[in-house]
Amino acid sequence: MKPFNLNRKYRLFTIKWYGHQLATVDPMRNIYFIAFLLLLGSNLQVSGQQDVSRSEKSFSRIKVKEGTRDVSLTNAYNKRWKMRVNFPKTTEEKTGLIIALHWAGGDNAYREFNDCLILPGLKALNTIIVSPQDENQLWSTGNNIDKVIFIVENSQKYWNVDPEKIAVVGYSNGGNGSWYYAQHYPELFSAAIPMASAYPVNQKIEIPLYVIHGANDELFRLDRTKKYIDRTKHQGTELIWVVNDKLSHFEGCAYIANLKNAGEWLNELWKKK
Repeated sequence: MKPFNLNRKYRLFTIKWYGHQLATVDPMRNIYFIAFLLLLGSNLQVSGQQDVSRSEKSFSRIKVKEGTRDVSLTNAYNKRWKMRVNFPKTTEEKTGLIIALHWAGGDNAYREFNDCLILPGLKALNTIIVSPQDENQLWSTGNNIDKVIFIVENSQKYWNVDPEKIAVVGYSNGGNGSWYYAQHYPELFSAAIPMASAYPVNQKIEIPLYVIHGANDELFRLDRTKKYIDRTKHQGTELIWVVNDKLSHFEGCAYIANLKNAGEWLNELWKKK
């Protein structure tokens, strides 16, 4: 929809802003005012197009080359944010994508999470892994939702990602985030792997989940998370529930073996796509 619409009514013009009527003016007496509005609307449209182009251009500069690197991106509002990207050996075939949502922490939590847990646990999948920075916000905030969607959409455009092979994984704050995206954006993901989470859900999740939890989790008690698990399974969610009998919440880097098993499950799931 254009910002401004001028609908002629007899000798008068009705001025609308995104469908909302603002005023009715006589063009013979207000020709300069109408010209100003048309010019302003045109500038607003051009500005929006430039914002989208700038953010995509920032993403398109990322070189698809085997290895791990940190990337700084500019969003549509000219604000910079960071992510750690892990590229496998490149091939001509389409590849999968994993969005890895880190636990709560400082500005470098996304790097620690990526290096100590995600990469060791999922490297065998030989897929692209992206660990974005949460900017000290919940993963369900508007800023982070835009960020995750932006990565998913542009990875398909610039990195040859298979849209049927995109998964979200997370731990603690990121674990709850992975539940959130599985519930609200199932059209973007084929699977989710929440770890050390406690996400109250009372409905069916449309994509399969592999849920990992520590028996000694002192932040999200096992019985509490189990209650949420039982509720969504009862509604028909396809879900595997795995409990590590030894680990607690604050031993996130020690869940590598559990994550490797989840990776094997994901690989089998993707083979069916």
